[in-house]
Amino acid sequence: MEAEKKNIRDDLRRVRRLLAQEEVHRLSTAVCQQAQMLPHFQRASSIGLYLSIDNEVDPSSLLLAANSSEKTVFLPIVDREQRSLRFVRYRENDPLVTGAFGIREPVWPPGDLAASAHLLPRISSLDILFLPLVAFDACGWRLGYGGGYYDRLLSRAGRAGGQRPLLVGLAYHFQEVAALPHAAHDIPMDWVVTDRACLVCSGADARDHTHR
Repeated sequence: MEAEKKNIRDDLRRVRRLLAQEEVHRLSTAVCQQAQMLPHFQRASSIGLYLSIDNEVDPSSLLLAANSSEKTVFLPIVDREQRSLRFVRYRENDPLVTGAFGIREPVWPPGDLAASAHLLPRISSLDILFLPLVAFDACGWRLGYGGGYYDRLLSRAGRAGGQRPLLVGLAYHFQEVAALPHAAHDIPMDWVVTDRACLVCSGADARDHTHR
């Protein structure tokens, strides 16, 4: 399974790196426009986003749209020692630093308020979590970089019995593959938004997608 994942990951990262920056911007803008049309996004009050690397879909315009509509936005901070993610609040023009893996992230701990006021208490507090990815399939299985940070985050939320947020992957259309290998403990995404469409994933948990 791991060898198959590595082959898919290497192939699609190679394709993605061939994109010119103008094309990254054009396709990312189209993805974000599609995402903004989701009723779930329009209703959401609290969302988790990410800052892009390695020619990923750049969600910057989605972040701006969320801030302008007064949604509360949280961005991840990578803890390499604990191999975990924690999400902290981000507001427009908050300072960013380069953290683990070259990913920009909010300054932590913040200097203006108590740290606890910025830290997301639990992932279930989010209405939507937008996920970066390397590949996806129609069932909603997601292939990342292999570090397992998001997988562990979502797995812990499931073991704790808490309701998780709606999981929405952001991807270029060419990142879809026929089928991705996955383990029993993996959690599928609910939606994937590409530059061409908003796709409901057939393997997502059976639940009401309009309740949040």
